[in-house]
Amino acid sequence: MLIVLADAELELVPELLKEEEEVRKVLKRVGKDNILLDNYLMGNSIRKKLPNEAGRIGFPHIAYTFVRLNEESIINDSLKVQYAIHTKQNVIIEQDDFRNVGPGYSDFTDKVEEILSSPTKSMTLLEYLEGNGILGNTAVLHPKGSTGLVMNCELNYVIGGFPEGDFKSNLGNMRKFTIYEHEVTVPAILELLHFRLFRQ
Repeated sequence: MLIVLADAELELVPELLKEEEEVRKVLKRVGKDNILLDNYLMGNSIRKKLPNEAGRIGFPHIAYTFVRLNEESIINDSLKVQYAIHTKQNVIIEQDDFRNVGPGYSDFTDKVEEILSSPTKSMTLLEYLEGNGILGNTAVLHPKGSTGLVMNCELNYVIGGFPEGDFKSNLGNMRKFTIYEHEVTVPAILELLHFRLFRQ
């Protein structure tokens, strides 16, 4: 079983923002040429330069929480759960990429920055699922999807990795299902997914 965080808002600081004083101060403080775009640290610059995307971009903590919840869930005692992250730029980050990476947030960001600096696995969401032979056996968890999903460990699941809006990736003919009546956060839907699978 594979759980994919799709269209994750993980990206390095765009060149457009590097000229902003707020961003320059952050880069100087951490001593790096570039880091993950972070709305918390660079919100003013994002709102100034990219106002239409201010509520969507720069949320690496979502992917970090996704990784930690999958790594630490008790579901791993009974099911073989694998996970992967697909970024909005079509970079694929797989579970094995985090092998030997510590549990801290800075450990996560350092590793992702390294991967995004020279991505080796780049493909669309559909290409990734098809390449793994699971495209036809994958459900997209979506607040506007159909009800009645029969959950089991034979299925694979896609969760949106963004704080607001909808998928930007082409989902093709993938089936969309809802497992909760309201739109909720990634940690909340992942917790619910784990719980329902655990009950099976």
